[in-house]
Amino acid sequence: MPDSLLRENQKRKISKAVRDGNYKSVISILESVKTPHAETAKTKDKRFVLKEIISNLKNKNQSAARLEKAFFSTGFKFCRMEEDVSKQIGVSLIWRGYCYNKEKVRDVLLKISDHPNWEVRESAGGAFANVLFYNEDFYNVLKKWSKFSSPNVRRAVVIGSLGLRDEGNSKSAQKAFKLLEILMYDSSPYVKKNLGPFVLGSYFGNSHPEELFKHLDKWIKINDPHVRWNIAMTFNNSFGAKYPRKALKYLRILSKDKNPVVKRAVKSTLNRLKKANKNISL
Repeated sequence: MPDSLLRENQKRKISKAVRDGNYKSVISILESVKTPHAETAKTKDKRFVLKEIISNLKNKNQSAARLEKAFFSTGFKFCRMEEDVSKQIGVSLIWRGYCYNKEKVRDVLLKISDHPNWEVRESAGGAFANVLFYNEDFYNVLKKWSKFSSPNVRRAVVIGSLGLRDEGNSKSAQKAFKLLEILMYDSSPYVKKNLGPFVLGSYFGNSHPEELFKHLDKWIKINDPHVRWNIAMTFNNSFGAKYPRKALKYLRILSKDKNPVVKRAVKSTLNRLKKANKNISL
């Protein structure tokens, strides 16, 4: 399947509808090209729509204050529509208007991060990260949400921590690890698979390896199966392939853990490492 399903005549109609403020027409066209897998439009097509809307709003609102208000009000309109794709467009706009109405934006992001459609939740997680990147006060909001009852929201907090992945700023990484440490104990599979192998390893491991190793040295002393699962799975990716000796250091310690949750993680990561180096062993 191609990465875009919008035809050129549909793109022209979308551009005109955006200029006219006819957002229902925009969503109607996107709905006509949604995929059965995700029940929403292709990413490239959504990006086209966002680019058109953002460009139009910038042209009509020259001052920063007016633009923030426009992002908020336009994003809020989309988020109130029924279609899943409208909520994706909406959260991708409304986070840009965070400073215009922080409380309302937080309410919207929290609600959409718990949406039943996983693609919509992906958009919410990305919005969490963007708000955090530009607004330090959102950090305490994410700390609070890290203990939210729904694992969907807690998982969005994990993704939101990527707003602190500034490669040249170790202090940002330290704040991210402090936030993620709360979630290391989380037993939800949805939270875990996005934490250890994805955010910790693939992202922070490759951008801040030394800072991560320091925290792994601290976390390895914690006798909790989910914390230890995350440590093992931190190396179940390109980060592990890049630092196989470091990975083995932690896996050897974890291999002594008799908890089946930890044992499965150690086995899985070791098998992954062996694909890059067959001579690796505990």
